[in-house]
Amino acid sequence: MIRNLIVAEDEFFATGFFDSKSLFQGEMEVNIFVSDGATENDAEKCIAHYNSLVDKKEICDAIDKGLEKFFLYMFEEWECMEDIYSDIAKSLIPIMDGYKAGKKLLSYLYNPSLVVYAQQNEELGYSIESECPWEPEHMCLILIRNDDVVYVGPSGGQEPWDDEDELYCIWNDEE
Repeated sequence: MIRNLIVAEDEFFATGFFDSKSLFQGEMEVNIFVSDGATENDAEKCIAHYNSLVDKKEICDAIDKGLEKFFLYMFEEWECMEDIYSDIAKSLIPIMDGYKAGKKLLSYLYNPSLVVYAQQNEELGYSIESECPWEPEHMCLILIRNDDVVYVGPSGGQEPWDDEDELYCIWNDEE
């Protein structure tokens, strides 16, 4: 399943490609943190799970809800700082229009990669990281642990095994 797997010179991670049949269609990059003990076998399991997400409505709904909260919070933040970041604030208006018209926010994410960590205690965990117009500096990170979406927000070194404090997002306070 993984093609062209190459271990980086620093041996920190290995990068390859696979065919994504799930949230994003087509060829997708996979990054495996081999320095932490993640293996190609771990990656194959995570890829299989990721490719099955398209058939798991509850997970897809949780991703959509997480992206919605993340986007709406960031839209408001950029709007409040429009005098400093007018280019970002203005670039988000068509996304807001699309969102209001029912377009899925996932469709605005691009250049995705699957990130695989050393698996723990028979659990499955990985992240989906992608470029994100409403968080252009830190990207968007979606963390999956087993069949749960445990985080949707900016990428900042979080892992699926992190505790609630490390996965905290202010926009979830409204629940």
